[in-house]
Amino acid sequence: MERLMALYNISSPSGGEKRMARFITDELRRMGIAYRKDRHGNIYAVKGNRKSYPCVVAHMDEVHRRKTGTYAAHLVAESMIVGYDHKHRRMTGIGADDKNGIWVCLKCLESFKAMKCAFFVQEENGCIGSRKADMDFFADCRFVIGCDRKGNGDIITRVHGMELCSEEFLETVSPGRYGYHPASGLSTDVHTLKARGLSVSCINLSCGYYEPHTDREYTIWEDLCKCYRFVRHIVCCHKSASPHKARTAKTFIHGYYELFGMTGYSEKEYIRFMKKYGMEPPVQNKTGHGNKL
Repeated sequence: MERLMALYNISSPSGGEKRMARFITDELRRMGIAYRKDRHGNIYAVKGNRKSYPCVVAHMDEVHRRKTGTYAAHLVAESMIVGYDHKHRRMTGIGADDKNGIWVCLKCLESFKAMKCAFFVQEENGCIGSRKADMDFFADCRFVIGCDRKGNGDIITRVHGMELCSEEFLETVSPGRYGYHPASGLSTDVHTLKARGLSVSCINLSCGYYEPHTDREYTIWEDLCKCYRFVRHIVCCHKSASPHKARTAKTFIHGYYELFGMTGYSEKEYIRFMKKYGMEPPVQNKTGHGNKL
């Protein structure tokens, strides 16, 4: 919990991820994990020496641009985490999209003897970091998991008509046992990696955040822990590579700022945009907690 709260209290808007990158690299050095950064700011971490690795990825940026020093994340009733600006006396976003994913990555690096993780810049600006990522880093990965989906029950297996993983992979990891169900989703880093030719199964998981890109954003702690348990299960049960080549690639969807600017997020508008270009809209997660605030 302490690490998660520290992540929430770091401001990391797209293009301004230096403080978040510093926190991540400090954690990696503390754990004795080898890492490198590319010229774009992406971070690549490798633990252990194996012929193949499980891999989890996340992005370092958030859509929120907090300029006040009176913001803090707070745990409510030992179950929900919210952000509050004490100076202006109002709720504010915590950047759980995708600080929850960063937390899962760091937990995996801490827990497993062999693991690869990548932390990307500027996902919210159109997956800029993953579009320029070093694809050789993923050459010996068994699969790639992103934890960058709202709610608590979606395993994203298709984005804009592109299949992300094989049926064999889904059968092996048994998502239903952990309360996850296949769904279609929006553009994120794992979809970008697949579009660039990554030839192993990829998925994107709900990781316990709700109302992303708004001041009402919050995390349900148990739902984030559920995601981590499922990731642990996948790592433990899938010991070999899961080859998979994407079947189709359709129109590239821009990032949050490019499509909506700084005024606010509308998933209905995103779906309307997808339909305009003949793409399949995502299946909404029906297992969420609704508007808690």
